[in-house]
Amino acid sequence: MRSLVLLLLVALGVYWYAENRGLAVGYPPFLPVVYWKYTGEARYPVRVTGLLDAVKVRVEGELREGRLAVAFLREGRVVGEERFEGAFRRELRFPAPPGAYELRFRLEGAKGLVRYDWVATKFAP
Repeated sequence: MRSLVLLLLVALGVYWYAENRGLAVGYPPFLPVVYWKYTGEARYPVRVTGLLDAVKVRVEGELREGRLAVAFLREGRVVGEERFEGAFRRELRFPAPPGAYELRFRLEGAKGLVRYDWVATKFAP
């Protein structure tokens, strides 16, 4: 009985935290991310070599609330950006000469599930 009460208190604490502060659970690109009223951003470095000419980002999910913005940056400047709301499933391709880049996923009041995946690759013309 004590275990059940303790489990209930932990669940209520997590719910309260998610409602008041926001919560994100998951680890892209390996696991989908579940958001609950989450506002914030994540940045991931991407290195493109001389053999590769584009970065492909696959984004799919469903946000019941809020927005998602995916930006591709080089030296802090936005090279390309897409915004998503509601249900979506897209494959974004950003041209990229060799160098260091950064992928930025920015969320505002997001509530739902999103899966991200990215790779630098060579595309046929």
